[in-house]
Amino acid sequence: MIAAQCWWWFEAEAAAKEAHRLLAPGGQIVIASLDWLPSPGSVPEATELLIRQANPGWTLYGGTGQHPGWLDDLRTGGFSNVGYFQYDLYMPYMHEAWRGRVRASAGIGATLTPDEVAAFDQAHADMLTERFPWQPLLVPHRVYAAVGRR
Repeated sequence: MIAAQCWWWFEAEAAAKEAHRLLAPGGQIVIASLDWLPSPGSVPEATELLIRQANPGWTLYGGTGQHPGWLDDLRTGGFSNVGYFQYDLYMPYMHEAWRGRVRASAGIGATLTPDEVAAFDQAHADMLTERFPWQPLLVPHRVYAAVGRR
């Protein structure tokens, strides 16, 4: 069973218990994420600053791409042999692709009006052209996966 890019939307304890119930003995669960890393001077750091300006109520900035609470979720759900792995990589994005990813994020597309999204997108495009003019952008990310066995 795999949950990718979605665990934070679930009620974790109930989801883990249900996954444990559904899996056959010996079955495994993997909860995975791919998060950008807002390291100093990076495209994600500059992008997060713009998101916070457009959406001051946004609280998901400054992430590390690590989710140790997921290990507790799996243990609480009844899983054993709980552990994790992670690795970092640079993902290439053309400017338009990075802007599209950010427009679709919880801080922009999911919470702002269409006019606010358009204004943000223009500011984002301008910032990328000015500060990060090369393409493709190499955007730091972390893959993190929590695993458990039924």
